[in-house]
Amino acid sequence: MNRTRIFANVRTAALLGVAAEVGLFSGCQGVPDTRPDMVSAWVRTWYGAIRVERLSPPVASRAIGIAATALYAGLSAVDTTFRPLQGTLNALPALPRAERPSEHDATIVANAAERTVLDSLWVEGLPTTRAAFRRLADSLVTDRISRGVTTAVSARSDSLGQHIGQAIVAWSRTDGFAQTRGRPYPPPEGRGVWYNDAPANTYATQNLSGASEYIALDNPSNQQRAGNTSDRGLILSHPKTSSMLPAANMAGATEPYWREIRPFVLKSWEQCPVSDPMTYEEDSTTAMHKDARFVLDAQAHLTDEQRTIALYWADNAGET
Repeated sequence: MNRTRIFANVRTAALLGVAAEVGLFSGCQGVPDTRPDMVSAWVRTWYGAIRVERLSPPVASRAIGIAATALYAGLSAVDTTFRPLQGTLNALPALPRAERPSEHDATIVANAAERTVLDSLWVEGLPTTRAAFRRLADSLVTDRISRGVTTAVSARSDSLGQHIGQAIVAWSRTDGFAQTRGRPYPPPEGRGVWYNDAPANTYATQNLSGASEYIALDNPSNQQRAGNTSDRGLILSHPKTSSMLPAANMAGATEPYWREIRPFVLKSWEQCPVSDPMTYEEDSTTAMHKDARFVLDAQAHLTDEQRTIALYWADNAGET
């Protein structure tokens, strides 16, 4: 998987989120100031959902990018000082905006757009994930009403936000993501090519059968033991069948067709060129051989500090 391409989407998602959060402090006239912690509350909820659903970095970055777009679009629909996203994000159409901003609440508009988008993106999500989205959305609306937003303004804002969310959902469905789901990927074969042949239970918290709660005993470190069971552990370890929210599969290729998905801002993936890897050679004097020898020697003589660093960056789904 090309890390540069992943980071391009992650960076775009982060920029969208930051832009939305900065705009929160401008507020709007005629209704109470926009709640300043709304974006950070949603971001924390996204991260929690990503951990629980065990999403791979590419799938998570796409979800964050689309979700951040919804928040920004909801705020900019009311606050005219925001720059519209049309023309900034690839193929994004003109989104609905408030004709009379003073008759809308920016928080409720953004919140409704966000809820509409997440209900679509996470339609195959776990019940706990969807409930977390619902609780946060409901609490934000309740808070705005308690601060003086009238029922009429709330209803008007919610309707506008839903229309914005629906437009973003339609846009997201044209990026090619769905067409890459379930497409088989034959791993390469031959000397000089790498493929992951490690069994899945090398990485899983515990190895559960898809047909029963049987726990395989071939990896003692991953056994479920008395005292360490929890609802979260069972959720993290249980096999998933979702096609749109697949769990990270560290025993296989991660999103081998990701380059076919439309970028958020880049016009093409070639705008972030990546140099070719070093040539595969087996001679002991070559750079390839020296690089491999360095890794083998480091593994054989790990210091406590190196081991701690390796475990910290292990990227075990749902744990780090």
